Amino acid sequence: MNKTHIGTSFLIIASILYAARYISGAMGAIGATEWSKEEFTKHLSYVPDGLMITTIIALVLGIGFFVWGFIDSFQNK
Repeated sequence: MNKTHIGTSFLIIASILYAARYISGAMGAIGATEWSKEEFTKHLSYVPDGLMITTIIALVLGIGFFVWGFIDSFQNK
């Protein structure tokens, strides 16, 4: 597997983790009687911070590997 594919994989993982944050917040609000931006923000605050930290790490790794592979492909030609 080359660096570009690894970077793309990390970017996909980051997007899945980012979506999981909002899905978790929505699952916490299933029994809510009203829906508003403030109410959803309150439910998002119950989602652990580790999920966002992991998302950012995967995003940085994905961008790094993708750019590194892109630069290597131009240098090899």
